Amino acid sequence: MTGKLRVAIIGAGMIANAGHIPAWKSLQDDVELVGVANPTVKRAHDTAARHGIPRAYGDWRKMLSELQPDVVSVCTPNAAHREATIAALEAGAHVFCEKPIATSSAEAEEMYAAAESHNKVLMVTQTARFSSTTIAARELAASGQLGEIYYAETAAMRRRGTPTWGRFHMKEASGGGPIYDLGVHILDSLFWIMGNPRVTAVSAMTYTKLANRDERLVTSLAASGAPVGVYDPRPYDPREFDVEDMAAAFIRLENGATVSFKTSWAANVPDGLGGTLVVGTKAGLKLRPLTVYGAIGNHQADTSPIVPPDPDIPFYGHWLAAEHMVKVIRGEAELLVKKEEVLNVMRALDAMYESARLGREVRLDASV
Repeated sequence: MTGKLRVAIIGAGMIANAGHIPAWKSLQDDVELVGVANPTVKRAHDTAARHGIPRAYGDWRKMLSELQPDVVSVCTPNAAHREATIAALEAGAHVFCEKPIATSSAEAEEMYAAAESHNKVLMVTQTARFSSTTIAARELAASGQLGEIYYAETAAMRRRGTPTWGRFHMKEASGGGPIYDLGVHILDSLFWIMGNPRVTAVSAMTYTKLANRDERLVTSLAASGAPVGVYDPRPYDPREFDVEDMAAAFIRLENGATVSFKTSWAANVPDGLGGTLVVGTKAGLKLRPLTVYGAIGNHQADTSPIVPPDPDIPFYGHWLAAEHMVKVIRGEAELLVKKEEVLNVMRALDAMYESARLGREVRLDASV
């Protein structure tokens, strides 16, 4: 494909304004933004005016029909990803879909089937993979310097960081809470570092203990994941909160490795508690700051690889992911965020919710 790719945006909320649109605008030699749609048409018009987008719609179906874009960014609430993505693919567009790809692995499979049927690229914004630190960790693991990876733990814990500007806290719109908002990122990047071993069993528990209370605590949008991009927040009512505010899980993998996982929007823990640790037979690895725990000769040694920092730009991972997608569409790169990797993560998240519902371990390997 030659010439500029024509990009349309479905959804005019925070992630569209702070992530997707700035990412596409950073690629002005390769793409042009042609339209934005949102059910509240005023938000679409405001977003269009804010970013210099020529067309605004209240109906994304009409936008697809009239503009026939080459690429569509799907920035809707999670539960609407499937419908908008499949419609965009059927309209002849490649799709850049916000994470999580859907609210179940079954929906995700339908979306990938549509992409394959129409010979289009479907890329999910698993942007943690594009961090220079994550890439370096992946390279270290893939090179064999960690040896056999047999255990890992990953966590993303907010003390009071419940998103209060949209409908993240409503199951009908988002499908779930921090598992989908934060957990999908940390699990995806961890599995990528580990080489994407298949999930075979999950034991998990979800909790709703704090975020459904009117605590009247002083918090900030930045603490809840929105340093920029919120212009007209929806009034927040904790009585509407019907997803988890914390989750913990133990995951078994096909190669015998295990993973400890936890995530929260609201928990009485130190703010920012978390991180990723990978344990191998030759060395261990902590992700941030990147540190390798091994030995030099007869002595234990901690090594701190020097990794160039990413620019201090909000949602910079979206910039790199959008740039990568353009290269994939033009045939200049192989898709980094692959179907089976995304489905493996989604099956793990499905199993977390199912295990919590049943109160027992859930097995995913068909042989058992």
